[in-house]
Amino acid sequence: MRPHSHGALPERINRLVSALGEGLYERQEVLRLCLLAALSGESVFLLGPPGIAKSLIARRLKQAFHEARHFEYLMTRFSTPEEVFGPLSIQALKEEGKYLRLTRGYLPESEVVFLDEIWKAGPAILNTLLTAINERQFRNGDAQHSIPLRLLVTASNELPAPDSGLEALYDRMLLRLWLDRVQEKSNFRALLASEGQAEVKLAPGLAITSEEYDAWQSAIDAVVLPDSCFDLIYQLRQRIESQLEGRCYVSDRRWKKAVRLAKASAFFNGRAEVAPLDLLLFKECLWHDGESRQALLDIVDESARLHGYGQLAMTRQLHGLQEQLGQLEKEVARRFACRAQQRKQWFGRRGRGLALDLSRARYFGKQVHLHLLHPAALEAEEPALLTETLVFERATLAHWHPVGEHTLGWRLGSPKEGHFELTLNDEHELQVLDGQRAPVPLLLVEAPVALSVLAPWQERVAELLRQTQVLQQSLRRQRLLFELHQQHLFVGHEWLQKVESSFFVLARDLELFATRLDGWPVRLARLAE
Repeated sequence: MRPHSHGALPERINRLVSALGEGLYERQEVLRLCLLAALSGESVFLLGPPGIAKSLIARRLKQAFHEARHFEYLMTRFSTPEEVFGPLSIQALKEEGKYLRLTRGYLPESEVVFLDEIWKAGPAILNTLLTAINERQFRNGDAQHSIPLRLLVTASNELPAPDSGLEALYDRMLLRLWLDRVQEKSNFRALLASEGQAEVKLAPGLAITSEEYDAWQSAIDAVVLPDSCFDLIYQLRQRIESQLEGRCYVSDRRWKKAVRLAKASAFFNGRAEVAPLDLLLFKECLWHDGESRQALLDIVDESARLHGYGQLAMTRQLHGLQEQLGQLEKEVARRFACRAQQRKQWFGRRGRGLALDLSRARYFGKQVHLHLLHPAALEAEEPALLTETLVFERATLAHWHPVGEHTLGWRLGSPKEGHFELTLNDEHELQVLDGQRAPVPLLLVEAPVALSVLAPWQERVAELLRQTQVLQQSLRRQRLLFELHQQHLFVGHEWLQKVESSFFVLARDLELFATRLDGWPVRLARLAE
C-alpha cells in the first residue's frame, strides 16, 4: 500500500481522532500524537498532575483498533509482576511442574496498555517490561510468546529520578507529552457539565483492523526521507549537541525511531515522502527534562521558521541583492550629486562659505531639475503621494546655502508650491528630507549622459532583476509546498502559524525590494534623455 494510493486515509484518521476525542477538552493534539504513536508501534509517556484524563485517553485509543484488548494498572511500590503479567498457574505448577502465568486479560495479551505512576514499579516489573517493549516478546515458562502490543502509554506526575536505573525504560518512551489542566473557560464549563464517558460510538468501518495495521507498517518503512529533510535533521542534531551539551542526550536509537515517526506522519497525511512539517514532531521526542524541553521547543521553532522551507537562505539572498542595489545607488548618487563648494568670497558668517555647484546642470528655461534617487513621500500627511523630481528656479537654488553645521537648509518654495527641506551630507552632497525626515539623495540633471557611463549600471540592474525574479519563483515554490503540507493531522495550528509568519515577512521585504528595483531601468534611461 503506497501513500499516494489512499487519498481517503488522512480523512479517515481525522474522523477517527474527532470521534475518539468527543468530550475530551483540550486533548485533541495529545490524542492525535498518541494515535500516531500507536499506528507506528511506539510508546508514549504522559507527564502531568493527576486527574487530567491520562487514563481516559488510553481507553479511548483502545477503540481505535477493531476488537482490541486493553489493560491498565496503577503502579505502587508494592506492585508485583503477577498484577501486570498475570498470576501463576497453580495447576500447571502441580501437574507439569511448569512456571506458567495465566496471561489472559493482562499485558502480554493486550494491544493497548496504560501503566500509571510507572516509575513506582519495582525492578522485576520494569525489567520484564523493557524486554516486552524491545522485542514484543514475553517468556512464559520455557516458551516465547509474541505480544500484540501496539501502544504502551505510561504516565506520571514526575520524571524518573537521576541515577535511578530507569534511563533505559525512559528512553523507550519515544513521545513525551506534557498535559495540564483544562485552561479555557468555555472548555472548563463544558467539562463540568459532561458525563465523562470512557467509550464513544464509532461509525462502522472507522476502527482499524489487524490486516490494515500490519500492511501500514511496511508502507511506513517505504516512505522516503529526502536529502533536504535529512539535512534539517542533521542541523537539528548539531544544534542540540552544541546548545544542550550535557543536558539532553539523544541516543542513535531515539533518532532512528523519531525519523520513523516522521515517516508515519507523512504516510497518514497521504504523502510518499517526509516533509519539513513532519520534523516538528521531534519537539515531543528529543527532550529529557523540563529545562531541555523548553530549550528544544526554541530550537525546533527556530529550525521551522528559518530553515524548514529555506526561509533563511532566501532571506540571505535578498540581503545580498539589497546590498548590490545599495552599492549601485551610492555610485549613481555620487556620480550625479549636486555638491556644495566653498564660495570665492567669504562673508564671515558661519556656514555662509558654501554654495551649490550648478556648473553641470542642464537648464530648462530658468529652471533646474533634480531627480530623487528613488521616489519618496515628502509630505508626512500624504505618505502615498510619491515625488520623483523637484523643480527649482535657477536663481533660487543658486542662492540657497546651508546653515548650522551644514545639516539644515532653508525651506525652498512658497506655500502654494510646497516646502522642501534640503540638507547636505558629510560629503556636501545635496539631499531632501522626506516626510519621515529621512534624507533622500538628489541627482543633478545634466546634458544627456554617455552610454558608456550608463551601460555598466544598466547591465547590473538587468542582472539584479533576473536574480530577483529567480528568488521570487523560489519563494512561490516554497510557499506552494508549504500550502500542500500544512493540511497536517499531527502538527498544531500555532506551529503552522509560526512557519506562515516567516513567509509573510520574507514576501513583504522581497516585494518592497522588487518595487524599489523596478524603477531603476526607467530612472537610468531618463539620465540618457
